[in-house]
Amino acid sequence: MEIQIGKTREEDAAAVAEMYAEGSAALRAAGVDQWQNGYPALADVLEDIRKGESCLLKADGVPAASMAVVFREPTYDKIYGGRWLTDGENYLAVHRVCVKNSFKRRGLTGKLYAFAASLALDNGRSSLRADTHEKNFAMRGALVKNGFSECGRIFLADGSERVAYEKILTEERDVAKEKIRLVVATGNANKLREIAEIFPECEVIGQREAGFSGEAEETGSTFAENALIKARAAAEALGCSAIADDSGLCVEALGGAPGVYSARYAGGHGDDAANRALLLKNMEGKTDRRAYFQSAVALVRPDGRETVAEGRTYGKILFEDTGTNGFGYDCIFFSDDLGKSFGLASAEEKNAVSHRFRALQNLVEKCGGKL
Repeated sequence: MEIQIGKTREEDAAAVAEMYAEGSAALRAAGVDQWQNGYPALADVLEDIRKGESCLLKADGVPAASMAVVFREPTYDKIYGGRWLTDGENYLAVHRVCVKNSFKRRGLTGKLYAFAASLALDNGRSSLRADTHEKNFAMRGALVKNGFSECGRIFLADGSERVAYEKILTEERDVAKEKIRLVVATGNANKLREIAEIFPECEVIGQREAGFSGEAEETGSTFAENALIKARAAAEALGCSAIADDSGLCVEALGGAPGVYSARYAGGHGDDAANRALLLKNMEGKTDRRAYFQSAVALVRPDGRETVAEGRTYGKILFEDTGTNGFGYDCIFFSDDLGKSFGLASAEEKNAVSHRFRALQNLVEKCGGKL
């Protein structure tokens, strides 16, 4: 896929407005009061173009993603409940980042931010700033994934509150840098897809593709122990760093079950429908529906260094399958963060709050920002 990024031209304004309309519809469906009431529209795009602020990413010549950049944002003059990472006005503000639906989950958001960083550095700016709605979990996750830190709250001109983010820049300007290969010790295609969506800047491959077809026996009594068992086996066999995840659903009324036995709760390994049916049967008559997904992620390097990180996402067990997205227990898990079933959530929404995303982010932090 050939990527070209530059200032938006007037003949592409309608394509950008169409992207905004798709984004507005997605936010409305998610119950997020952002980009509503006809904003942003074609007139806003044309005004951005007139001021030289609109940028367009084309993939193989097709308009695929866009953003607007400004060298001073008046609403950033005051920040509440925190502080910016840098002082003064030596920043570039990035607004209205949007990817066309048919091009989502291809790492284009990261390419837009990389282009914005290069543009900022070329103009002597030392950071990028951005803001988004508190409930826009997809964008909040994208900002964190692309190196932004949450700084506090700002208020737009109409009084709407937004979460403020900033990223301090270095002199790295490689917009299309080579992807880091990430070997994941699993044969679970769903997990591989989810990790690839969380880390689009990495080439995520399974252990079989990397050349290891062995199956480590998960004899641990905790998620962390099982993750280490799998990562150690792959790292030793392949002679390279390997990541493994072990995760599952823990239900309060069932004493934490199914827990580490989540994938084989009904007996057979990976029979999602049977596992959900048994769980719902065991929850009959239970008034306490509280539950959480937990993930433990282990990184094992060839020199023997090991790092483990964990993450959780909380919610409740529903009474029946709700939605068809995701896998495993997703369609019977009501996410407290999203206010709906994971089965009704888009991949971007789920990945922004999931247990696996949080565990992987914690792992990156423990590794000093690099895998």
